[in-house]
Amino acid sequence: MKVRALITLVVGKGKQIAPNGVCDVSDAEAKRLISLGYAESLKKTAQPPVEVTEIEEDESDGNGDKQPIQPNGQTGNVQK
Repeated sequence: MKVRALITLVVGKGKQIAPNGVCDVSDAEAKRLISLGYAESLKKTAQPPVEVTEIEEDESDGNGDKQPIQPNGQTGNVQK
């Protein structure tokens, strides 16, 4: 299993893996390193689906700040 080192790891016979380095270790060793917080799995895990919500309709006339757009040539406070 491939893991990404979070700290410097020594694997095999003195081979060092720097933080953020990727190495291939046995499944048992990978689980041990991950449980100790020394590495993270690179195996893709099923992630929960992202919840999609509906976009609220606003009365901003498309300017994005929810403030009414003043007609050309007018200044001052615009009332709805």
